[in-house]
Amino acid sequence: MKKFLAAFLVLTMVLALCAGCGSKEETPAETPAQTPAESVVLRLANSHNAEHITSQACQMFADLVNEKTDGRITIECHFAGELGDERSTIEQCQFGGLDFTRVSSGASAEFAPLMNALQMPYEYTSVDHLFEVLDGEIGQEVFETFKANNLVGITYLHPGSRNFFNAKKEIHTPADMAGMKIRVSESDLMLTLMDCLGAAGVGLPFNDTYSSIQTKVVDGAENNMTSYIEMSFYEVAPYWTYDGHSYMPDMILASKQTMDKLSAEDQQIIFDCAKEAELWHRDAWEESEAKNAKIAEEKGCTLTTLTEDEVKAFQDAVAPMYDSFLNDEQKAIVERVQALG
Repeated sequence: MKKFLAAFLVLTMVLALCAGCGSKEETPAETPAQTPAESVVLRLANSHNAEHITSQACQMFADLVNEKTDGRITIECHFAGELGDERSTIEQCQFGGLDFTRVSSGASAEFAPLMNALQMPYEYTSVDHLFEVLDGEIGQEVFETFKANNLVGITYLHPGSRNFFNAKKEIHTPADMAGMKIRVSESDLMLTLMDCLGAAGVGLPFNDTYSSIQTKVVDGAENNMTSYIEMSFYEVAPYWTYDGHSYMPDMILASKQTMDKLSAEDQQIIFDCAKEAELWHRDAWEESEAKNAKIAEEKGCTLTTLTEDEVKAFQDAVAPMYDSFLNDEQKAIVERVQALG
C-alpha cells in the first residue's frame, strides 16, 4: 500500500509539472544569426620591392578592400617578383592562378594590343594630358579589350616620365646619342626607338642595369627619376636628360575568373578602392619625383632640360615609328590622344 501511495504521489507531481509547462506561452525558436558572406583570400603580384611608391599604392588598395568589406576580402601583396616576372603574372591571372598583378603597359600590350597606342614615344605633352587620356573614354576603351584575354583592367597608375641617363656626356639632340649603347627593356618598341635616335638599344633585365653601366657593357639607360635615385644609377651615370620620351602607364589587372566570382557590390568595392589608391599614388609620385630631382642635384648630377626645338628634334626622329608599329585602329586611338594634348 505504501509503495502504491508513493508511486501515485510521484505521478501526480509529474502531471502537475507538465501542466505548468503547458500553461506558459510558447516562445518561437530563436532565429539563427545570419551567416556572413564567405571570406576570401586573394593574391596580388608586383615586381617592385615593398618600399617602392607603386608597391605602397598596391598595399593601400589591399588594405582599403579589407576595410570596406569588414575583413571578408583579404588581398595578400607579394613584392619583388616573388610570384614571377610581369609577363608570367599576367598569364597566371589569365588562367585564374593569380588574382591581381601590377604591370607596365609594355608587358600588357601583348594581351591588349590597343595598349600600344597609349605608350608611343613623345605621345604626351604632360602628366595632365596623360591622365586626361587614361581617366577618360580612351583609357576605358583600352581596358575593355583585356576581357578578350580573360583579364580585367582595374586602374591605371602613374608611371613617371622616362628619360635618358648616361655615364659620358650631356644629351641635347639625337645626334648626341649616336653610337651610345643604352639599356632598354627587351621589347621591339624600345629597341626600335633607340635605332631611330641613332643609339644602340641593348635589351637587358632591369636588375642588371647598374652593373652593366659600371662595367661599360652599356653607356646608359632610361627610366624615371625615382628609379634613378632609388637604384643608385646616378653613381655610375651622372648625366640626366629630361627628354620625357615615354609615359608607359602602369596598371593593376585582375583575373576575370576572380572578378566573376565576386558579387557586383564587391566588384565595385574593388574598383573604388583601387581608384582611391591610384589618386594617392599620383600625388605621392609627383612629390617623389621632385624630391629625388633635388637629391640628384645634391649628388652633383648634371640635369639637362631640353628646349622646345631640341624636343622637336627627338619627336621628328621617332615619327616613322607611328607608321611602322601601329595598325589603323591603333593610329585612330593615337589621333584621339593627340587631339586632347
